[in-house]
Amino acid sequence: MQLFGGEWNFPGGRPSSNFDTFPIALLTVFQILTGEDWNEVMYNGIQSQGGIHGGGMVYCSYFIVLVLFGNYTLLNVFLAIAVDNLANAQELTAAEEEADEEEEKRRQEVKDEVAQQFDSHSHVAQVENNKEEQSQLDMREQFPTSFPPAHMRIGAGGAPMVNICPPSPQNNKDPKTGNFNYTDQASNNKSNIDKAKASGKSETEAREDAESDDGSDGSEKEGEGEQTFTGPKPMLPYSSMFIFGPTNPIRRFCHFVVNLRYFDLFIMIVICASSIALAAEDPVDEKSYRNKILNYFDYVFTGVFTVEMILKNIDLGMIIHPGSYFRDLWNVLDATVVVCALTAYAFVDSTSAGKNLNTIKSLRVLRVLRPLKTINRVPKLKAVFDCVVNSLKNVLNIMIVYLLFQFIFAVIAVQLFKGRFFYCTDASKNTKTECQGQYFVYDKNKNIPSVDDRKWNRWDFHYDNVLAAMLTLFTVQTGEGWPAVLKHSMDSTYENRGPSPGYRMEMAIFYVVYFIVFPFFFINIFVALIIITFQEQGENELVDQDLDKNQKQCIDFAINARPLCRYMPKNKQSVKYRIWRIVVSAPFEYFIMVMIALNTIILMMKVCTVILHLYY
Repeated sequence: MQLFGGEWNFPGGRPSSNFDTFPIALLTVFQILTGEDWNEVMYNGIQSQGGIHGGGMVYCSYFIVLVLFGNYTLLNVFLAIAVDNLANAQELTAAEEEADEEEEKRRQEVKDEVAQQFDSHSHVAQVENNKEEQSQLDMREQFPTSFPPAHMRIGAGGAPMVNICPPSPQNNKDPKTGNFNYTDQASNNKSNIDKAKASGKSETEAREDAESDDGSDGSEKEGEGEQTFTGPKPMLPYSSMFIFGPTNPIRRFCHFVVNLRYFDLFIMIVICASSIALAAEDPVDEKSYRNKILNYFDYVFTGVFTVEMILKNIDLGMIIHPGSYFRDLWNVLDATVVVCALTAYAFVDSTSAGKNLNTIKSLRVLRVLRPLKTINRVPKLKAVFDCVVNSLKNVLNIMIVYLLFQFIFAVIAVQLFKGRFFYCTDASKNTKTECQGQYFVYDKNKNIPSVDDRKWNRWDFHYDNVLAAMLTLFTVQTGEGWPAVLKHSMDSTYENRGPSPGYRMEMAIFYVVYFIVFPFFFINIFVALIIITFQEQGENELVDQDLDKNQKQCIDFAINARPLCRYMPKNKQSVKYRIWRIVVSAPFEYFIMVMIALNTIILMMKVCTVILHLYY
């Protein structure tokens, strides 16, 4: 206000963004912080202070400092706070999950301990009952007339005696593993030791033989595993399309072709060539000679992709069994592109379909998805794509909260501004009934005014319903053209009436709060979440290596480090050595720096004389 207050009175009128009053100055500064049309505000400030040649350029420093410290520094504090809070929240969530896992583990240990104690007590009780029954049998044999039958005996309390036995071991099996026939290493060792003892060996020799047998079995299994991983990719043990079995020669040939070393490389080359052909097409003249040649190439590319799809379908099968072709989403994408291209080519010369044929021909647009086939074939690109997908999964929860707040602000905006964004082309009329007839339009470049019809219109961005309000708020959120929406809101009066400049200045508070909640907060949360997701993706790659990020960087630096080599002539009496001494000396470096600075200054002093002539 002290620098530009009351100075922005231009021949074309006073701009809406000015520094004449304190509220307007606050909104102007806020507009500069958002980065929307801040350069126009700066040009108005320079022009109000004498222009470029009248000393107005000095005042541009105010706007530059405001943008640097306000937009680039202060607003990025929101991003730093969002990253820090999200990181702390994720650490807290991880800690809570670990605590829950430990609590669950402790409960399971308590349950196992109670079960073991119950089993031990049951075993002791069973042994005592067996001893008691054996003693009773002995007494009955000695005195058969002194004991009644078993079903007539009662306990000390007068109730029949019930023998509680523990469940049989076969009923205590784990339901997940009870259906599988397996024996652990301890039982195998015990059986081997018993067999060795039975053959007459000592216990030590028997144990050694049992361990050697187990070691030989483990080495054989390891050898089998190495053969499995190092050999060629096996064929799926299922029937392909109910026709081609694993021994079918056609399927074996397709499996051989698909798994060739250079098959994927050839497909990559075709994908790149297809992408180049799509970029080289002439979008203006569809019947040009270049498009005809490229169309023939497109036939070839589509044929190659069709053959690839057929070979993989025969090799992997369609969709029924695991590992089949359409179980992979990338293969579904490839098949969709190929089928749409073939469908378009099938009807390209047909005229009987009429106007519906254009819809079928438009399927060829899906050819632009062909470059996506490279993602599945390049591991690094697939890793980046996986990071993006994981980020989108994590963003889903924030997106729900974002939409909820967007809906709340839209409802509030509808209550504040519904039916108030109408205007008449003749600014002197404020209602629809008055906005009728014709009026004079005065043009600066014409001496005679023109006559135009009055029209009752509504601004393109308004708040008459919730959907339109959400769209308008999203436009405001992006920062594109939001000062115009702010001006229309502050000029709004009543429903179905025209605007009045500055009628409701307090409506600017709504936009300030909205900007703080959405562009300054939610958008930075999205960015922070993506950053954290990429960091976690990189850290997850180091989990199997038992290293953190800093340790891996140190190891990579140690591996890639190379000693500095400096050339030096051997003969110190030669001219070459003296030139080398001059080149590597510090004064020579300073001299070159001074020359670079002088060259830069000379380049800055160059001007265009034609532009200077226009200024004067």
